[in-house]
Amino acid sequence: MSQHSSFLQERRRVYVNAKQAAFLSARQKRRSFVGGRGSGKSSVLGHKTRQEFNYLPRAKFFLAGLTYNQILTKTLPSAMDSWAAHGLVEYDLKNKVGHYVVGKRPPRGWILPYQAPRNYENCISFINGYTIEMLSFDRPDTARGGNYDGGHLDESALFKREHVAKILLPMIRGNIYRFNHWLHQSFCDYTSAAWLPEGQWVYETEELAKTDPDEYFFLESTAYDNVAVLGEKYLAKLRKEMSQLEWDVEVMNVRLKKLPNSFYPNFSADRHSSWKTFSYEYDEATGLHLPSTTDCDTKRPLELSWDFNAAFTSMLVCQEHGREFRILDEVFVKESDTNMLDAVVTEFGKRYADHQNKTVYIYGDRNGNNKQTNSPLTFYQQIQQALSALGWASVMMVQGLDPDHRLKHFALNDILSETKERLPLIRINRNKCKYTIISIQNTPINPDWTKNKKSERKLLDQAQATHLSDCFDNIVYRKFCSLFGQQVIESPVYFLSGRRG
Repeated sequence: MSQHSSFLQERRRVYVNAKQAAFLSARQKRRSFVGGRGSGKSSVLGHKTRQEFNYLPRAKFFLAGLTYNQILTKTLPSAMDSWAAHGLVEYDLKNKVGHYVVGKRPPRGWILPYQAPRNYENCISFINGYTIEMLSFDRPDTARGGNYDGGHLDESALFKREHVAKILLPMIRGNIYRFNHWLHQSFCDYTSAAWLPEGQWVYETEELAKTDPDEYFFLESTAYDNVAVLGEKYLAKLRKEMSQLEWDVEVMNVRLKKLPNSFYPNFSADRHSSWKTFSYEYDEATGLHLPSTTDCDTKRPLELSWDFNAAFTSMLVCQEHGREFRILDEVFVKESDTNMLDAVVTEFGKRYADHQNKTVYIYGDRNGNNKQTNSPLTFYQQIQQALSALGWASVMMVQGLDPDHRLKHFALNDILSETKERLPLIRINRNKCKYTIISIQNTPINPDWTKNKKSERKLLDQAQATHLSDCFDNIVYRKFCSLFGQQVIESPVYFLSGRRG
């Protein structure tokens, strides 16, 4: 008996929790796993693909993610850990031992899938011909066309519903005469609870399962379903460190409802944010295409927008690109051994150490121009000094009083409507600015047109409160208010070189 066939007959005991076991045992073609952090979604994906390896040799499945970076850094390591539990190890070129290769052509003598890919750079190839092709929606060329025997979608709540319906599902077709196993032509998606309204479509499988239980299977899980792996101490620690909202959504898988009275009714995470912020260069050491950021021009200045709070200091990193105004990054600090301002500047300096143009334009809350009782410097003067120490030149753009709330509300939503060519297009880096999007999406409005800022006084993770949306307002309105015929009302401003009226 060959080494390969004796391996396939080897039995192993692999632990899965009750929810994972239910998902792995389900025979419906369409299956959804919506689970909280730590509930074992990525692990069950690994176990599921191990089943397909065993029962569907020479089949070709896809593994789709919103970014190739997400698949490489989040999904694939957990799946590989599950494969290792089953005895599957990555092929060692030196020793000629192993069961799969990532991002390269399979070794000579290995079985190929019935419909072999032309390019293996985004494939995981197994020794029996079972193949997983990684599809990324920030690389459109890898996510269209092709025939597959089934597929998996990770973090489906981050996807557009139409992408799944019009691109992924139609590619699962054919080869019925070659396979008669129930795993063939199946489609599974795995996700955390949807933070934003655009992701609520993931719960459609639940409704379909009620009317057609033979074809659809829906499962929800919390971290406590996986407590035997995580441990009680880990969950107790999370409970202490998380806000109630973050705990409910991230761990306990509680569904969020759409905010009916938003300060930003024209904001859409789908329209105003982008995942396509990476390019991929081949790395010979790993054999993989590693990501690099594409939405930031290192030869152009950056623009920073600040918001100051005793418990939470935050900043957005922005840059103008033609008509597009891009929110590149969010930087915030909840506590610091020194002071909050220095901590945020230090973190910014680390992230943008390789940025070639060391000039920044500073926007933000006008209260940062006030002198502090415990310092001869204003907040902005402290920021400028800290930036200067890191080799950055800064230009102060914060002058005048804060705008009328009603004017600001209408101006910002006019921009977000994208109906006038003279106005900029807001584009937020969805890979780096998760909490900015959540803050904008979940900011209510009061009857007098002001923001409802109760979230800043609650036991809520302040990254999800209104602070980052204030950073957004502070730069977008100040930069573009002149396009509405509005002017910033002038008031005294204090600079490092002295007072300018």
